[in-house]
Amino acid sequence: KSIMKKITLLLMTILIYSCGNNKEEQMLYDYQQKNVKSMNFDLKDLDYNAQKVEKIADITSKDSMKILKKEFAEFWKKNPEQSLVDTLSFQYVKNVLNKSITQQDTLQKLYQKAVLTAIKIDDYSYRLESERKRDKAIDEMYDYKETLSKIEKLETQYNEYGKSPDEVLSTKYKANYSLKNPMLGNTKQTFEKYFYTNKTQTEFIKEELTTEEK
Repeated sequence: KSIMKKITLLLMTILIYSCGNNKEEQMLYDYQQKNVKSMNFDLKDLDYNAQKVEKIADITSKDSMKILKKEFAEFWKKNPEQSLVDTLSFQYVKNVLNKSITQQDTLQKLYQKAVLTAIKIDDYSYRLESERKRDKAIDEMYDYKETLSKIEKLETQYNEYGKSPDEVLSTKYKANYSLKNPMLGNTKQTFEKYFYTNKTQTEFIKEELTTEEK
């Protein structure tokens, strides 16, 4: 009897599990629940239904390196061609930025001296012009510094990914689901979207925006 009882319990557990969400469907449910909760709704009240959640591809460190390199090249040129993305080096751009920072720092100091000279000789228009040029040099210097800081962060992340290029950082899934949209009078809508997991594959952390949402 004891063995039969254990078998019965095991079969019941399997049956219950098979009727529920699989791991990917549950991750999608949890992700959507967070979204609607932020708008004071509950997914259970929106006739939510996941039709299909399928894996598309793993996203590795190598993939992320390519994305970072393109983002880096965009600091240098808008819509860079692939050859530039592949060949532009972090060191080269950092050198250019550091030279530009030094040049603007030198200029702002020269213009500040001109301001002091204008004050001494009581030349108001010369003072205003020198102050304008000084402030412009300072603004450009800080713009270059800000860009340099962003590039250094990209480089650090790029190098970190390079240590384990085949490591899986996320997985991309395509999901088809439907729900009532409370913002449209509970109109039932069907969606097909792409979602990305966290590194441990335990939850969806972001979705790929459609053209209309961007």
